[in-house]
Formats: sequence, C-alpha cells, structure tokens
Amino acid sequence: MCGIFGVSGSSVASGATVLKGLKALEYRGYDSWGVAVRTARNDVFICKDVGKISQVHCDFPDGVEAFGHSRWATHGGVTKANAHPHVVGGVTLIHNGICENYRELKEKYPTTYASETDTEVMASLLAAHFATGKTPEECMMQMAKEVEGRYAVLAFFEGRPGICAARKGSPLIIGRGEHETYIASDIPAFLPYTKNVNYLDDNEMVRVVGAEVEFLNLQSGKAIDKRTIAVPWEAEDATKGDHPHFMIKEIREQKSTIASAINQSNDKLKAAAKMMKEAKGVYAIACGTANKAAMAGEYFFANIAGRKVNVVPASEMSSFLQFVREGTLLLAVSQSGETADVMEVLEIGKNKGAKILAMTNVESSSMARMADVHLPLQTGPEKAVASTKAATAQMAILFLLAYADAGRVNEGRELLSATAGAINDMLNPRFEERIEAISKKLAKHENMFIIGRNTLYPMALEASIKIQEVSYVHAQGFAAGELKHGPIALITEGAPVLVLGDDPETLSNAMEVKSRGAWVIGVSCIHSEVFDEWIRVPDCDEAQCISTVIPVQILSYHMAVERGLDPDQPRNLAKSVTVK
Repeated sequence: MCGIFGVSGSSVASGATVLKGLKALEYRGYDSWGVAVRTARNDVFICKDVGKISQVHCDFPDGVEAFGHSRWATHGGVTKANAHPHVVGGVTLIHNGICENYRELKEKYPTTYASETDTEVMASLLAAHFATGKTPEECMMQMAKEVEGRYAVLAFFEGRPGICAARKGSPLIIGRGEHETYIASDIPAFLPYTKNVNYLDDNEMVRVVGAEVEFLNLQSGKAIDKRTIAVPWEAEDATKGDHPHFMIKEIREQKSTIASAINQSNDKLKAAAKMMKEAKGVYAIACGTANKAAMAGEYFFANIAGRKVNVVPASEMSSFLQFVREGTLLLAVSQSGETADVMEVLEIGKNKGAKILAMTNVESSSMARMADVHLPLQTGPEKAVASTKAATAQMAILFLLAYADAGRVNEGRELLSATAGAINDMLNPRFEERIEAISKKLAKHENMFIIGRNTLYPMALEASIKIQEVSYVHAQGFAAGELKHGPIALITEGAPVLVLGDDPETLSNAMEVKSRGAWVIGVSCIHSEVFDEWIRVPDCDEAQCISTVIPVQILSYHMAVERGLDPDQPRNLAKSVTVK
C-alpha cells in the first residue's frame, strides 16, 4: 500500500531526490508524506505533512542518506502526527504493512507515543533494543521475532551510518548505482538512476552505506549472496509523456500490451497446461479487478477446455481452504504480485502441498517467486490506481491458457492476435471523442446500471468497479438475465443502463428496462434499435469481453475528468494492496 523510497550516497542523498522518487510511488498511497535526511554530522532532519507530495514546500539540508514515505492510512487517521517517519530514541523509521500485535507491544515498550500508528510501536521496540547496545542488525532480528504481520521497514540508527531495511511480506527492491544505493517499494522510484536491481526476499534484511550493500538473513543474521538483475523497463515507461493522466495513457497502450501479453513462452504454457490437467481441483484466487478477470477466465475454461475452475475472492477463501490439499492448483491473478489476501492463501496452500500458477505484471514479485510456474503480463509499469492494461492482459493470458489446456494453443494465439489488431484499429481519436460525448451526459447522474451475459457478466461487474472508483458514481453490474429477479425495481425514468453485448436475450433484457424509462447505452458489435446511444466494438468471437471492457474504461476515465476528479488517484484507494 504505502510507498517507501530511500537512498544512501552523499552525491544524491537529498530530500529533493527522495521527493521525486516518492512522487513516482504516489499511486501506492497519498494520504500524507514524510522525508528524513541524515547529514554528515549525523543530524536527522524531518519534514512531513498531510496531503499529496505535489503540495510539498520544504527546504532540505544536504545529506549522506535519506528516505521518505507516502502513506495510505491503516492505523490512525490522516494527520501530520501519524505521517511517517516516526522517531523514538535513536531510531527513525518508515514502514509499509501492519503490525498485528501492536497493542501487546505497546504495553511491552512504553514511551510517550506521539501518534496512533503501529509504526511508532515498532520504532519503540527497535529503540529499546538499540539502547541496550545491540547492533542495528540485531535490533532488526529482534523485531522479526516479536512483530506479527507483514512489513517492509527502513531505519536510521543514531551514530550508525547507512540505512537498515527489512522485509516480511511487503515488497522492497534494491537499486544499484555506481556510488549510491536505492531502496524502494517499486522500481519506478529509482528507474531514472539505475536499472540494476536486487530483490529482497521475505525474512531478509539489507544494510546500505553508499554503494556498499550487505544482505543478511533476518532470522539467523547470516550473509546472503544476491544476483543483480537488469530490468527491461525504460524511465519513460513510468511517465505520463504527453498524456494528461496515467489512466488514459495506459488505456491507449492496450494497442500493444495485449499482443505483448500473449507472447508467452511455449514451454511455460505447456507446463501451465500440464498443471491444469494434473490438478485435483483448481481455485483461481484474486482481488478487485483481477478477480473479475479471473471470473472471465472461469468462462474461458468452461467454454473452451471443458474445465471447471473455482473462482473465489482471496478475502473470502477461508471457508474453502479445507478443500485445498496436495494436488490442488492455486491460480493466482494479480497486477503487483504482492496482494496480501492472495499471498496469505498461497502460503497456506503451499504448506498443504498445493501447486501455484501465478500471473503477475512483476516477474520479481513475491507471487512470481513463490509460483511453480509464472506467466508474466508483460505490460510495463501500470501507475494509475484503476487497473486497465493489466486487466486485459490477465484476460488474454487466461484465454490463451484455456486454449493450451484444450490442446489448441495455436488457435488461441490466432484469435488473440486478431483481437489485438482489432483493438488497435478501435482505439483512435474519433472513437474516444464519441465516448467522451456520452460520458459528459453520464457524469450528471449519481446512479447507473450495467448488464451483460456469459463472459460479459464479469465485465459488467468490472465496469461497475471502474466507474465507482474513478468517477464516484454509484454503478452496479448485474447478470442480464437476473434483472427480472429484483434489480429491475431500481429502474426509473432516465436511469442510465449500460448494455454489454447484442445477443438476442441481452437485447430482450435491454428492451425490458427501456420500456420502464431507462436510458440505454449499448456497447456491442451491432447497433440495435433498443439503444439510445451506441458504442461500437469489433467482433472478437470468444475474446469479446476483452474488446468490450476497453470502451468502458475510457467512459469511466472521461466521467471522472468531467466531474473534476483525478482518475489516477481516487480517494481512499491505493494501487498495491499489501495489507489485509
């Protein structure tokens, strides 16, 4: 959730450098921010406040190391006192995650607490052990013994040069510069400076002093060797370029990202298909938009491969863990590969002997490294909180995997290649202008409904998520055939109803709402007389849901802009949900 960025090395360790890195991570949290700079004299200068990082006005001294934090509030309200960093004794700390037993630790390590956060409790724990003469590394090891929950932390210890960092369940990545070292929650923070990285794994810590880096096991304290990897992203991949927002940039990038997503290794696809065939039950585990992509995948596997896949939101999986055993396949779908609810299910499943097949956009993510087989989304950085290009990439790979499961992978590639080409043709300025005109009318409404059938039913649910999260319009998605069983009571004169698809049964449902006064907007291949407005999409056969969801993404974006909102940073939301 929260964004963490630090740098050690006097040539670049400034508050300005940290603020720039935090700005690149603001999609992870933007309730409040804070920066700590340590000078050559070992003084620590702290500046923090509520609000977005773009509103920062602070003069920082020159430093030898610095770190900062962009917060998504969990423990304690959005206040300056609750913003990170927190200082207790000789320890300055920033933290992403949740300390689940903070109440017990607060009683064990009493101090004059200035905040409501669990982070300050962790700082108090570290400070208490540091005061006894323990080294920073020993303090971190003690923290790992006592703290329950997932976390990534960075700390200064008074009088000890360098930054000490540790990870358990929340991501931390090390960027290797020539004379300096970076530590961040995600690669875009340091991408302008280096593409050479080390990935910190769970129960590991690192101490950096300039370009000197030491990796240690967080439980034993033993040294660890780490491989340095060059990431394929370019710095411009993580910028808006000429686009007004990341969301519309990433929507438009689907001209190419779907084709990139299906460019999967044949060996990996064969291995994944083999896992599907040998599995004693398959559960697709995901959250939010990724869960809607998994729901579409459930239809793909049923219709194409004749296979039943159980799709369960990760947060609701506890009731079904009793059915996970040796031979079960857990299919994890995630953009970040760090989603806490999914990670917990995978950890439990792995201990029971289940196999893991993961689809993420980060090949170095926790899920990717935990998986027996990992299929990368290959979309490049996705920085808008509302997922767009990652979602269609997830659906494309699930579609391809269903065809691989059916032993017809080449047929699946051909269908998806044709779909990618059709989407490339669809995404043109005139098409977007048409949708923008409709969005100006929709933005005046506070409620709307979306219906779809078959694979377009999950897209109706996904459409409701997109519209809600960026435009704050109350939108509900329904299976088209379920309208008569309750939801049609909500239809009033002029109520907007978005109809996905043009099959006869769905058009009949559209006529039912129109006869009750609804304003009907069709998103389909064919223009029906029942539509008051029509958004044309190409006919993509079994992959229709992929082309159909994209105009809804554009619609939600323009609704947000029309309502004067920031579609990249919706209120109360963050991009990578690394806490439960």
